[in-house]
Amino acid sequence: MADDKSIVATSGALGRWSPGVVTLTLLALTLSILASAVVWKQLSERRHRETAVHFETHRAEIALRIDERFRGYRMLLRGSQALLSDSKDIDPRTLKNYLRWLRFEEDYAGIQGIGFTMWIEPVALESHVRAMRREGYENYQVWPTGPRDGYSSIIVLEPSDWRNQRAIGYDMYSEAVRREAMERAMRTGQGALSGKITLVQETTDDVQAGVLLYMPVFAQGMPVASEAERRAALRGWVYMPFRMSNLMRQMFVQHPDALRIQIFDQAEGPASMLYDSHPGRHDAASGLVSVEHITLAGRDWLVRIEALPGFAPEVDAKQAELVSIVLMGLLFVVATWFFSLTRERARILARTTDSLRRSEARYSALVNLAHDGIVATDTELRLTFVNPGFLQMVGGEESSLLGRPLDEMWSGDGQESHEQILARLQDGQGKRYEVEFVRGDGKRLTALVSDAPLNDGYGSMRGAIILLSDISERKEAERRIAHMASHDALTGVPNRLMFDRLLAHTLDQSRRYQHHFALLFVDLDHFKQVNDQLGHHVGDMLLIEAVKRMQGSIRSSDTLGRRGGDEFVVLLPETALRHDAEIVAEKIRTALEQEFILEGHQVQISSSIGIVLYPEHGTDGDTLLRRADEAMYRAKGGGRNRSHYCG
Repeated sequence: MADDKSIVATSGALGRWSPGVVTLTLLALTLSILASAVVWKQLSERRHRETAVHFETHRAEIALRIDERFRGYRMLLRGSQALLSDSKDIDPRTLKNYLRWLRFEEDYAGIQGIGFTMWIEPVALESHVRAMRREGYENYQVWPTGPRDGYSSIIVLEPSDWRNQRAIGYDMYSEAVRREAMERAMRTGQGALSGKITLVQETTDDVQAGVLLYMPVFAQGMPVASEAERRAALRGWVYMPFRMSNLMRQMFVQHPDALRIQIFDQAEGPASMLYDSHPGRHDAASGLVSVEHITLAGRDWLVRIEALPGFAPEVDAKQAELVSIVLMGLLFVVATWFFSLTRERARILARTTDSLRRSEARYSALVNLAHDGIVATDTELRLTFVNPGFLQMVGGEESSLLGRPLDEMWSGDGQESHEQILARLQDGQGKRYEVEFVRGDGKRLTALVSDAPLNDGYGSMRGAIILLSDISERKEAERRIAHMASHDALTGVPNRLMFDRLLAHTLDQSRRYQHHFALLFVDLDHFKQVNDQLGHHVGDMLLIEAVKRMQGSIRSSDTLGRRGGDEFVVLLPETALRHDAEIVAEKIRTALEQEFILEGHQVQISSSIGIVLYPEHGTDGDTLLRRADEAMYRAKGGGRNRSHYCG
């Protein structure tokens, strides 16, 4: 109503003004309308471009997140695969303890579980059922029942909640979609993702589409070079079941609700749909649609991403308000020049100032409440503003940080130089990258950095805005998983896979520089007797203490690895003579024949050790290990508690 009264008052004044004043006023009004239309068009075009860039950023991040997450899942399965492949016998209790110790639910939310399904020949089916019932599964059976050419049975699935318990004993090989993925994993020796299925864990409530990720497990010591050899050596599969809605909701929790994400198996269609973030929604799209083809463990997924109405990046309100102020200021000057309406101009300016003050308060609250670090810099990358999240992240005081170059706080090699960062920002190019910080208390942290130039509206950089997210826990989880995949879970020494890599590297170095080295194959005498009489718990303690004694008998440059069970290997890269290798073997033998005291039990064992030298006894890893194993058996055949030199 106030605006209407102002218009009426202005109309009355126009009637009293001269034709020249009226003409100039109408001309100024026309110019203002034209200028506003031009600015509005430019802002609309810019917003459209920013929305497209914003959509592309989310599209790329969604595809990358799916690929990275399934890489992590395959790494988790490789750890279980290595544990089972290095064991002479499948022990469900050992796998259960390993999975519970792994605590994978903490770092990889969304996994329904990790389990093992055993391959069973028809002639062994009844004995398998009896063995499982002796282990405590009183009503255990392989289902569905009926004669088949071969069976598989889920014998371990952690966590052992009520939903996963429904799957124990299920023969996944009996169902066509699951069988195709299991066969593909066995044929290739690699991970294989299944097509769309319904998990047997499902009930009548909240039924979701599911998929399964398999990794084959082969018997220890059997060849697996060809498909026929892998089929003969097959012991079963470690696998992960996924309920797609649970998995994807957790994975995409940070993406806007105005994005519709649909995932299809192989091809688009209702029958192949695995996930829909907005099921049943029929709103018209904004025109931004992307279909990504992703290959995960040999299976093709189509990820369809659609921007729904309301999808847009955050509006650059400051620049829009700045343009509005300039236009209104021009209009006010013209109006003051022609009409001297000082009072009206003061009222409009007061309203605009109050709007700016409220906007500044909103943005200040958002920045100060953010958990991530937000900083602003000048043209030399010196800090001019830091929010509380950044101060908490780096553990410093604001007074000691302002004026300091941000990249001066980074540590580690391979980062962009100060000059390279400035040159990139001056060209208008932002970037996302990882850096390492040293906190004020000396602790190191890894941060994901996103920087962007802050321009003055004329194309010149007047600083930068930088967002920093602490990803130290995620990086530590990745390092822990990598260590578990390459080291023995019980003793902590390199496992078979890691030791073979170290041996291959030593062979490469020795061939290049004409060096010699020695290899010992150590078998613990009477270990099975201790394990059978005193139990697996005491046997595990004996293995741990035996490893400590062997490590104390070798040099820091030597490597002790576990082949499986009670068999170990020792790599002596700086030992070229038989005499020197025999000295190390004697130290190990003497250390192991000393009495062990384990939970009040006096335990006495010994060792049989085979010794080989490179290149006298072989020029490749398989030959050296085989001949060292043969030498060890000659030592065992000679009465145990001794070493034998090959040859």
